[in-house]
Amino acid sequence: MTTDALPTEVAAWLPSFVADELRPEMIDGWVTRTSSAIRRELPEIASEPDFVALLDDAVKEHWLAFLAAFVQPDFQAHLPRAGSRMAREVADRQLPLELLIKIYRAAQQESWRYVTGVVNALPTDQIDHAALLIFLWGRASSWIDAAITDSTEIFHAENSRHTKGVAAQRYEVVKAVLAGESTDARRTSAALGGYPMSVRHTALILETADAYAIDELDRIVRDVANRLGGSNPLVVHPGGRRLWAWIGTRDQPNLDGLDGLRPALDAIRAVMYAGAPAPGQDGFVSSHDDARRTLRISASGGRPAPVMRYDRVELLALLGCSAEVDRFVDRVLGPLGSPDEPTARIRETVLAFLSHGGSMEDAAEKLCVHRNTVRYRLGRAEELLARPVAKTGDELRLAIQHRAMFHATEGQD
Repeated sequence: MTTDALPTEVAAWLPSFVADELRPEMIDGWVTRTSSAIRRELPEIASEPDFVALLDDAVKEHWLAFLAAFVQPDFQAHLPRAGSRMAREVADRQLPLELLIKIYRAAQQESWRYVTGVVNALPTDQIDHAALLIFLWGRASSWIDAAITDSTEIFHAENSRHTKGVAAQRYEVVKAVLAGESTDARRTSAALGGYPMSVRHTALILETADAYAIDELDRIVRDVANRLGGSNPLVVHPGGRRLWAWIGTRDQPNLDGLDGLRPALDAIRAVMYAGAPAPGQDGFVSSHDDARRTLRISASGGRPAPVMRYDRVELLALLGCSAEVDRFVDRVLGPLGSPDEPTARIRETVLAFLSHGGSMEDAAEKLCVHRNTVRYRLGRAEELLARPVAKTGDELRLAIQHRAMFHATEGQD
């Protein structure tokens, strides 16, 4: 609705109303009333005097800008400078966006109380109250809605800039720690946002093939922290589709709970590499090194499992893959090392049997097959090995694991 569409008496009233409201004492009264109403609604603001001063400036500039645009036929709402500063300040103080929105809604409620009082004080025989209220409230609502929209955009932009700056700083601190350049644990902890260096650290490296799943990796890290009983995890983004994280715990964590994350990792085509938990700043470094070794040896073979733990592949990581190790594997496995699929299933069964203390029942449960199937495959393995599986040493399990880790793709199309 424009001023031209208003009844003559309303259009004639507007200039005098604006002129009266622009008097210094009226402006001061507006700021006092509105700012007080906001502080009553949000008492947490009162404990920040510098923020209250910024709030007063924003209230004053909003009112002056609104009055200037108020009587224009082509009403244009815009965010004054103090409003932009307030949005950035809320983001810089790491306050929630909800607080900013509540500030504007409280101001809107106070505006409604004020304008209804002004309108009700006018003689009903001289001006149409309903038409005037519709006009006033329509423009006030448009102004508030536009201010919230613009403030939200500024908040998100500032919050993103701040987050990226903090993330970049933490990444540089982490690199310095990993390179052995940082020795003061307290200073390091402060630079990492309070992440404690005196606890036991379980380092994680997560990577995904899905470019849109990076944020999901953060959620998985928080899930890991809950499963291990850790505090807030430390997360840094070294670039690409990879994430580094550390979970701090007071006691030695049980990593078996990580296997429960397989479905979530599979859903985003991600793999998690976990280092062995270790204490102190040295443990912070060594656990990350373990995770990196796990990643390296996984990359040497076929597609890794969703959860890869260093404590499960430590000996393989230390041995690596060389001509000497391959000769050892070939000697131990003999015909059981054949790359064909039936033999690969036999090796998988033998590994499950040995990994579960020689229990056929546990191996069958692990492989989701019948106990007789396990018995049959073990018999075939003994034929190929020319010796009993149950009486072999750890070298057979190591050889099968090495074959699966480093040569899993051999014989496949």
